[in-house]
Amino acid sequence: MQMGMKLATAVVLVSGLSVTSAMAQDCTPKHEFETIEKGKLSVALTNTPPYSQEEGGAIAGIDGDLVKLFAKENCLDITYEIFTYPAAVSAVQSERADIAIGGFYRTAAREKVVTLSTPVYLDQIAVASVDGLDTVDQLLGKKVGTVEGYAWVLEMEETFEGSGTYPSSLNLAQDLQAGRIDAALEGFGAAVVLNKGTNVKVKLLKADDRIGATTNASQTSFLLSKTNEAFVSAVNATINEHRSQGVIAKTLETYSLDPSAADVGEGRVIQ
Repeated sequence: MQMGMKLATAVVLVSGLSVTSAMAQDCTPKHEFETIEKGKLSVALTNTPPYSQEEGGAIAGIDGDLVKLFAKENCLDITYEIFTYPAAVSAVQSERADIAIGGFYRTAAREKVVTLSTPVYLDQIAVASVDGLDTVDQLLGKKVGTVEGYAWVLEMEETFEGSGTYPSSLNLAQDLQAGRIDAALEGFGAAVVLNKGTNVKVKLLKADDRIGATTNASQTSFLLSKTNEAFVSAVNATINEHRSQGVIAKTLETYSLDPSAADVGEGRVIQ
């Protein structure tokens, strides 16, 4: 952005879409690329705090804040629609949205239909418990739960006798807060949001080979079109720049996540 740029913001509704207007004057974009609609960045938003959410008629959350900064740096207004996870993938694949956000894991299945941006941050595994437990050994003999479908379910069941799964993060948090289980294994961000304001403490689960996610946490990405190479290059360059400048770490801290999640390592996908 040029120094001295005049910038005003407004939020308006256009044909049912939410639009954040930058109304920038004398703005020079940092990168050159085309979007679906000239001058606008179309976002497929999943309402999954703290990763992404709608707040005050605009996108917010970790991903939302990072995408807003990208749009500002490239003189773009933001339009968005709210989707489920599968529908957001489809929106990008069919070029109804430029980008999908919401802490999307880098999976082989998604990579087949959309472009995965360079990793943005790690979704680190947390332990939520009243006692502030943070090691596998401390969890032995405890009643432990997690959510169906998480990558660590089998390892949890093998390591913690009598452990069980829940259909959703909300169900898991409710049983933990009611004292029906001793500890919950959860993505760090979801654990922070769902246990906020309670006596439950959220800690990173310390590295232990018995739970592989402690040493090889899932990476998140923005989802991008397979046909817009210039846009993909701009997004990836921006992610790398924001990481080196400490922007991603600071954004994670803003939403009560550990800033170490910004250190993603080499890109990888979940099979």
